[in-house]
Amino acid sequence: MDNVYGINLIPDNDAERVAALDRYQILHSQKEKAFDSICELACDLFDCPISHISFLNADTEFIKAEVGLNGLQYVSRGVGFCAVAILEPELLLVEDTRKHELFANHPYVKDFLKIRFYAGAPIVTPDGYIIGTMCLIDTEPRKLNEKEQRLLKKLADVAMEQTELRQHNLSLLQEREEFIAIASHELRTPVTALKAAVQVLHTHQGNEMPPLQHNMIEQANRSVNKLTYLVNDLFDASRLAARKYTLEKTVFRLGALMKDCFDFLRVPGKPELLMEGDLSAEVYADEKKIEQVLVNLVENAVKYAPDTGTIQVRAEHMENVIRISVKDKGPGIRPDQLPHIFKRYFRTKNGALQTGLGLGLYICAEIIKQHGGEIGVESEPGKGSTFWFTLPVNGT
Repeated sequence: MDNVYGINLIPDNDAERVAALDRYQILHSQKEKAFDSICELACDLFDCPISHISFLNADTEFIKAEVGLNGLQYVSRGVGFCAVAILEPELLLVEDTRKHELFANHPYVKDFLKIRFYAGAPIVTPDGYIIGTMCLIDTEPRKLNEKEQRLLKKLADVAMEQTELRQHNLSLLQEREEFIAIASHELRTPVTALKAAVQVLHTHQGNEMPPLQHNMIEQANRSVNKLTYLVNDLFDASRLAARKYTLEKTVFRLGALMKDCFDFLRVPGKPELLMEGDLSAEVYADEKKIEQVLVNLVENAVKYAPDTGTIQVRAEHMENVIRISVKDKGPGIRPDQLPHIFKRYFRTKNGALQTGLGLGLYICAEIIKQHGGEIGVESEPGKGSTFWFTLPVNGT
C-alpha cells in the first residue's frame, strides 16, 4: 500500500475493523440510489461541489457513492484523505489543505483534484468500528460551523443506517434463495412421481370411462404439467443464482436443433413455425441448455401472440457470433417494460400475460450469459416482438 503521508495509517484494530466492513458485503458493490441521494443532499445542504461516501478495507478506498468525482470508484488507501479520517472517531476538518502539514504537498491538492477543503465524518458500526467516511470536498478554502459539523455527522449516521438496512435486505434475500433452493429440490421428487402416475392414468383411460372421470384426468394432466414447469423453473433459477449451473458443450448444427424444437412445439391450430437463415451453422455450446432457451422463446411467442399466423425463427452468421431470433406479429411489449423483461420474477402487465413466476426469460438470459453471448428483445406495441440471442462461433 502506497503511503503519501509519512505517518502510520493502520489503527491497532484494523483487522477487526476490516472484518466488520466485510460483514456488510458492500465493497465493490454496484451504485445504489439511496447512497447517491445522501451525497446529493450533502452537496445541496452545504452548497459544496463534491461529496462522497467511502468504505476502506485493508488497502483500498471504495467510493460507494459520489457527486463531482466523475465516477471515480477506487483510490489507494494510502493516498485517499479518508485513510486519515478513519484514524480518529471525530470529524476530520481541513479548512485549507495548503496550510495543513499532512495535506499541503498531497498530489490531490497540488495536481489531480486541487482540493482546498476537506471534511470527513466517520461512518461507525453499531459495535464501534469505523468502516468508512461521509465526505465533503471543495476547491476553495472554507469553514464549517458547529451546527454544520453536527449535520455532516448526522449524514454519516444516515449512511451507516442505510448500510445496515442494505445488509438486512441482503440477508432476507439470501434466506429466500436458500428456501427456494430447498423447496424446489424437495418438490421435484413428489411432482415427478405424481406426473408419472397421471400420465399412466391418461394413457390407459378407456372408451367406457365416464365423461366426468375423463375430464378430471385431463385436468389433472394439465395441472401437473404446469406444476412441473413451475418447479423446474424454481430449481433452475436457484442453481443459476448459486452459480451451480454447469455447461456440457458439444458441437451441433443449429438447424437440427431448431427442427427438434419445432417437432416438439408444433401443435395443430397454433401459429405456423418457420425456420430461416443459415441452418447449417454449427456452434460449440451446451445443446440441452440452448434448446431450453429456444423452446422458451418460441413457447412465449405462441402463448402471447396466438393470432400471429407465423413465428419466424432465424439463424444468422454475424462476424464472430451466431444470432438466433424469434419473431412474432403479436401485441408487442410496452416500452417501459422492455428494460425489465429479463429480470428475475418480472412479469409483463398486459392483462392475460401475468402468468407464471417470471423466471423463464431470466433463466434464458443467464444461460446465454454463461455461454458468453448476449440476449435482447426488440418490440413495439401492436407490431410484434423479436427476441434474440447470440452465441460465440468458437464457443468461448
